[in-house]
Amino acid sequence: MKESRAAIRYAKAIFSLANESDMSLRVYEDMLFYIDLSSNEKSFSEMLANSVINTKSKHDIILSLNNNTSALSKNLIGLLISNKRLSILVDVCNAYKSLYEKANNMTKAIVVTALPITDNIREAALLKINSISSKKVEINNIIDKNILGGFILRYDGKEYNASLSNKLQKIKKELI
Repeated sequence: MKESRAAIRYAKAIFSLANESDMSLRVYEDMLFYIDLSSNEKSFSEMLANSVINTKSKHDIILSLNNNTSALSKNLIGLLISNKRLSILVDVCNAYKSLYEKANNMTKAIVVTALPITDNIREAALLKINSISSKKVEINNIIDKNILGGFILRYDGKEYNASLSNKLQKIKKELI
């Protein structure tokens, strides 16, 4: 999802303040909380966009959802409310997350499998990726029954396809 320019500006400002006060990790955790909440709770996103609910109620609701919200994150929420920009809260969180991960040399790898991966497989994939990259990698597992077996690894703009469906396609092309 493409964040608005306003969301990026808010994120840069809060990121700068968080770095100055050595709270960037704490604010990052707050941002992850609100990103996760918006993706798992449709009612949260609806509440942010609802113009019928008054801003004081929205402020209280948002802060009651996470008792450990940092002071900077509380100030950000207050600023978004006072500027009538609360609807872009999740975009600001996503932009902040991107800034933080880039600054801390973090990236994601996606492993697509037919079944959930085990901890052993997750660790083996991390070891392999860490041998070719100095970035801190987080592995996301996507379940796709259509690959039948094996896995597809997507990392740093590259894809390694070791799925059974891919192998069957190659055999099919050779036979035809």
